Amino acid sequence: MIKVQILIQCKHCNGEAYVPIEESEDCQGHKYTRYIPCPICEGSGNEPKWIDLDAFAKLLHQAECPHKHTSYQGGMHFNAGDVWDDIKEVCNDCDASLDNH
Repeated sequence: MIKVQILIQCKHCNGEAYVPIEESEDCQGHKYTRYIPCPICEGSGNEPKWIDLDAFAKLLHQAECPHKHTSYQGGMHFNAGDVWDDIKEVCNDCDASLDNH
């Protein structure tokens, strides 16, 4: 099986490239958070992932799609006083999730 390597958002730092290490205090006594480059993605915000050619072709199709026909999937949820949702916008033509764009 042939695979290609792509870059995806780093799961460790959520694509932020830096992670907090400690809380410090400046010379005026104000507290701030110190950060270092993410040890997983080395400060790029991306990490490599190997996918097969079918998945790669689907990604290419999603990249070229104009996303003119979209719908929302998911709903609102209530649980023991907590309210949350899993609503996401999806392209009806290529099945791409549009929440990350």
